[in-house]
Amino acid sequence: MIAKMKARGFSCSFCGRSKGEVANIITGTPQRAPGVPKRMIGKSAFICNECIEHYRQLVISPEVSRNSAAVPK
Repeated sequence: MIAKMKARGFSCSFCGRSKGEVANIITGTPQRAPGVPKRMIGKSAFICNECIEHYRQLVISPEVSRNSAAVPK
């Protein structure tokens, strides 16, 4: 399945940027866990390095509002 996605090209599941627009995209497969919709179990998800950094800052910075869910552009 990953080979087909690489042939088609893929983008970040969070911001929609393509592989050519960011430095790295990480592939993952959602597992059974609280909060994960059943329809997503076993399907591939992608996150770019920029979204990882953005959401890392939300977690570690107390001054960033918890209501701020904006995706970086």
